[in-house]
Amino acid sequence: MTDQIEPMPDGSIVIEYDGIPGEKETEFRKWQSEIRSGVTQFEGYLRTDVFPAIKDAQDKWYIIVHFDTPANLSQWLDSDTRHRLISMGKRRFGAYRYHMGNGLTGLEAWFSKRIDTNGKRSHPPAWKQNFAVLFGLYPTVMVETLLFAKLRFMDAWALPYQMFVSNLVSCSLLTWVVMPSVTWLLSFWLKPQQMDGRLNLIGALLVFLGYSLMVAVFRSLV
Repeated sequence: MTDQIEPMPDGSIVIEYDGIPGEKETEFRKWQSEIRSGVTQFEGYLRTDVFPAIKDAQDKWYIIVHFDTPANLSQWLDSDTRHRLISMGKRRFGAYRYHMGNGLTGLEAWFSKRIDTNGKRSHPPAWKQNFAVLFGLYPTVMVETLLFAKLRFMDAWALPYQMFVSNLVSCSLLTWVVMPSVTWLLSFWLKPQQMDGRLNLIGALLVFLGYSLMVAVFRSLV
C-alpha cells in the first residue's frame, strides 16, 4: 500500500486510519466525501488522494491532502470546518494519525514529524529549537575534538578531509543519538502547547545552567 504514495510536495499531509471495520466502510467513505467537499473551499487546495485498505494485505487507510503551500494547509488544519468534521469522525471511527509532508525545516524535523490530533503544528518555537540544538551540538563537537586530538589518527590528513570526517561524525551522532536524547530530556519545555510563562523561564534557566556546566567541564579538560 505505501508504495503507491508518491513523494509529497510542501503543503501535504498524510492521514492514517487503522482497521476500519467492513460494516463501517460505507459510512467512512461518506465521511471522507464530506471532508473533501469542505476542503475544496480553501485557498491553495490541490487534491485529495485516497488509498483504501486492501483485504488480507494491510488494514490501514491513507488519505493524502495536498495544498500548494504549508501556510494554506495550516489555514485548513486550523479551521472550524475541519475541526467539526474530525470530531465527528473520532466518535465514529476512533484513532487516527497525522504525518506532515515536507513542510518542516531541518531543525523542526528533529523535534517533530507529526502534528497532534487537533491538527496543530507540533514543533516548538524557533528559539527553543536553537537552544536545544546548541545544548546537544556543543558537547558533541567538544568531545569529538578532544577525542580526535588524543587519538591523533587524522594529524597527517589535509584540513578538508579532517573537517569532512569530523562533520560526518557530528551529524550522525546528532541525528541518531544526541538530539533524540536532548528532545526527551527537555520535552517538558519543548512542548509546543506549553505556554506557561513560569515553566518557560524555568526551562530556559536550566538550559543556560547546562551550558555553564558544560563550558566549565570542558575548560578544565583543555
